[in-house]
Amino acid sequence: MFREIEMQSNNIGTAIQYFRETYHISQSKLCKGICSVSTLSRIEAGERDVDAFILETLLERLGKVPHQFELILTDFDYETYMYREEIKKRINDRDIEGAHKLINKYDELTMGKGTPHKQFIKASRAFLNELENGDPEKTIDLLTEAILCTVPDFDTNEITDYFLSNTEFNIILDILQRMISLSMNDRANKILNQILDYLYWHSQMEQNNRLYPRVAVIASKFFMEQDDIEKALEICDTGLKMHKGRIKMDFLGELIYIKTQLMEKKYYTFSNWENNKKNECLKLYLEAYHIFDACGKNTDAEKIQNHLQEV
Repeated sequence: MFREIEMQSNNIGTAIQYFRETYHISQSKLCKGICSVSTLSRIEAGERDVDAFILETLLERLGKVPHQFELILTDFDYETYMYREEIKKRINDRDIEGAHKLINKYDELTMGKGTPHKQFIKASRAFLNELENGDPEKTIDLLTEAILCTVPDFDTNEITDYFLSNTEFNIILDILQRMISLSMNDRANKILNQILDYLYWHSQMEQNNRLYPRVAVIASKFFMEQDDIEKALEICDTGLKMHKGRIKMDFLGELIYIKTQLMEKKYYTFSNWENNKKNECLKLYLEAYHIFDACGKNTDAEKIQNHLQEV
């Protein structure tokens, strides 16, 4: 159906409206933190006077890849797109000075042009701070400022009211992982529960089910460290369930490995280390080992091999 919409009318607004209504998302929820409802109405009506970066973010929130659609770019849209690509390249190449100069120019160019631009700038500065070996908490603060640009309720445990784009979701995961690495466990626990609630309440969105295994790896490791074995196992099992039927093996080896470690901890804790339980864990360890080996994750495969030699 959406291919017919795209080819017949070549109207990105029609596609946004179609997917929004298909997923039963109100206009106010889709555009919250991005643009006004009146702006979204204009987009859906076919008007093209809207920044392309806003259109991209709306499409991402619907789980669609922007390049699947034809975006008619103005000179401004094309110029800012090229700036973003070059900034990402400079950061990836660790060209700190060059990236700073481009970000400052991009900031001037996009002043007052919308929250996605502000978010990109703040997130880019966070990654640069990390490259410069700056204060890790400053990186977290900058990433938090970045997500607050489009999700202003992030600090108040209300992200279930949003439909997040992959970009927004990844920023939240970046914050979480850095908090965990700094042992900011109370704040990490709060954010992790926000993320799990979000994925539960928005499970009808296909991209959220694809994200769950990645989140399950982070969450189950975190709760295992907190000795909350049952919660970690529940999350791990849900992650494995979400992974079924997929061709790619991303996170599969990690989930099986973590589940096996959790089972060992659980059975040791309750003095219930029977032969059948040992055999079950051995089978899972070998399954994880073969997945790591097939994926070229030699370090993880060696960890399992060494563990099995010790037990």
